[in-house]
Amino acid sequence: MKELLKEKIDKSREKIHEVSEAIDHKAKELSTDSRQLWQDTKGRLSEINEKLHQASQHLASKSDEAALQAHLAAMEAHDKWQNISNSFEKLSDAIARKTKVELDHATLQSHLAKLDTKDYMEASGKAIADNFKVSRSKVEKTTLAAINDMEEYFKRIGKRFHHHS
Repeated sequence: MKELLKEKIDKSREKIHEVSEAIDHKAKELSTDSRQLWQDTKGRLSEINEKLHQASQHLASKSDEAALQAHLAAMEAHDKWQNISNSFEKLSDAIARKTKVELDHATLQSHLAKLDTKDYMEASGKAIADNFKVSRSKVEKTTLAAINDMEEYFKRIGKRFHHHS
């Protein structure tokens, strides 16, 4: 299970990198406000990517504590992703189509602002740690499902850039 989770985390990180590069390449066609929103969003993606990196690093260890930290980091990444996914999808779609359509800045900024507050997973870490001790298999499956969701999402976003190139 650890190997599969590490593979999925690494694939998700690759997709985030690919999508970020594609958006960077096309963002110059947006208005100044939209470019600034992309920079803010890019920072959030960087946070997600860092959490995934931490999870991947923890998975390399054999200890139960490291495995728990891997799951916590992966679930924090998933939580951060869920907070921005709808707005990010709108932003990436507009950029992929190379339109000058102005985005709903208030919506995107609202989602980004949520990330400045205490994240759900960070607040719930102790409960997850307790559950990890009780039901390691359930936590592993939940984490894998969360990472699969993120990987599929970024694959779908990435395809938009391949179709609109």
